[in-house]
Amino acid sequence: MREERPPIAIEVQDLTNLARLATSRVDVQPLFWFFKHRGRSILGSLMSIPYWRGSLPIFAYIRSSRELEVKGYIGYTNLGAEKTFFAESADDTRYVYGPVVEVEVPPKLLTKALTSRGMLRVKPIPVRAKNLSSLLRILLIMSDNTSSPPIWHYEVNEEKHVLGVVAPFYDYYDANALPVFFYVEVNERPAPFIKYQAIGGKEILGYASSISDMKHFYGRVITVKHLPFLKLRPKRR
Repeated sequence: MREERPPIAIEVQDLTNLARLATSRVDVQPLFWFFKHRGRSILGSLMSIPYWRGSLPIFAYIRSSRELEVKGYIGYTNLGAEKTFFAESADDTRYVYGPVVEVEVPPKLLTKALTSRGMLRVKPIPVRAKNLSSLLRILLIMSDNTSSPPIWHYEVNEEKHVLGVVAPFYDYYDANALPVFFYVEVNERPAPFIKYQAIGGKEILGYASSISDMKHFYGRVITVKHLPFLKLRPKRR
């Protein structure tokens, strides 16, 4: 049977957020799709997470009304200073690269994802954590030397920001995984990274613009324009 169910489309804030998300696995080289849709340039990457009876495919993307001058690769680094750029080659070992595939006609499953109003009908179980430290503890046990799940960030308004992590609990009755969305609400915009350390009988937590001190564990913050994992009230204008 031909599978044409669309993924869940999540629009991220900018190219750097897209690269930060797509390069979260060091054992997999990310692939970026580039195409035109309804007069706009779309650049995105496909990924998936364990979700109920199977996996949830996600198409994370940026959308631009102007012409994006893309090249064959997207280069990215977060060591010392975060940097994202388009490049014609992938030979500088200081950066992680993902190839860009320029698509003449995008598949219907992607265009349907971009125009779907239903979004995520079956949402994960929402659990509000007491503080940001609790969220980082969850993220720490979900991470290893090859990958770390993202911390999704959505700005409800200038004084309310939601930070959350989708955590799968495997083999839940007849489900492959029970997805739980642990989240917190903070009153300030987070930095691209959250550094965490539990040592000497205390926890150390703070925001960072890049990865520098390797003694810390770093969570990647991905800022999105909509958050499908949680029911939220519209922004106040």
